[in-house]
Amino acid sequence: MPPSMDEKIEPVLAVIGHPVAGNPTQFALESAFEQANVDCRVLSFDLSPKQLLTALNGMHAMSFRGVWIDPSCRGMMSNDPETASHLGITGMDPSQPAEALRSTPESKPAQETSSHWQAISVREQVWTQLVRDRLELGGFSVQQVLVISSDTDTRKRLAQKLTSENQLAANLPKPTTPTDKAPPVQEVDPDCPPSSGSAPETVSDRIVTVSSPEEITTTSLANVWLAIDGPASEIIDAFRSSTTPPGTVLVDLNESWDANDISDWERCKMDAGSNCITRWDIHAACLAKVVPHWLNTEVREDVLREAMEEYLSV
Repeated sequence: MPPSMDEKIEPVLAVIGHPVAGNPTQFALESAFEQANVDCRVLSFDLSPKQLLTALNGMHAMSFRGVWIDPSCRGMMSNDPETASHLGITGMDPSQPAEALRSTPESKPAQETSSHWQAISVREQVWTQLVRDRLELGGFSVQQVLVISSDTDTRKRLAQKLTSENQLAANLPKPTTPTDKAPPVQEVDPDCPPSSGSAPETVSDRIVTVSSPEEITTTSLANVWLAIDGPASEIIDAFRSSTTPPGTVLVDLNESWDANDISDWERCKMDAGSNCITRWDIHAACLAKVVPHWLNTEVREDVLREAMEEYLSV
């Protein structure tokens, strides 16, 4: 017998990207919902920039609970304030692009503007916490952070953020001189720590940036490696061959689900264990944080992660 109209309608979530094929988010969420006995429908949509405005307005009109935004669509909203305004998105922070949207109630008629969606940004908080947890579990603290990216702006932006906000470890010394602006990030040679007669060390002394694995020396003081882009096999080879401090953590910050380098990171994960934090480790932790915003319920992070591993291995 078909359900009556007054029975509860299952909530619906959307995953958007361009392209969205190959993204494991829908499969991971469905697996986690099944394990947790949560009734929810997840749909994936490939949306070009021209379709985004109409599609998200339609999703709000159809009472979708939330939207996961693939990086391929993320910039369309974060880089254009007008787009966010037209979509009725609140809580957008240009320094932290939203990874997800949560539906909000329609505004009252007396209000001038209506809020359709609330922005959710969790990724930065998630991966920095994973790094801290991994180091603390082994009894280690951050000594130096190595940022690997072929893009100069990306490299500098992340290094500056880690410096100004002291994100990776509370026990890093803070700048000795108060200032409204963060101190400039220095290009530090990982083989040459500051001499004993140098100025007092600040957080900025702990950030090293390189554009390619070729610039990484065989002896590195960095015990946190952040791989944003570049050839995974070469980065992993450098990680394996370099002499690094005990407990050094390698973090895969690439968000592309292109299968070309997934197998390299899989093998690294098998070799290095929890000292290799992959993009699916980060993604699973992000989804586990976002789901309660959408559905007021929790799902297991390990189920999300295992589902992604299964999806990516096919």
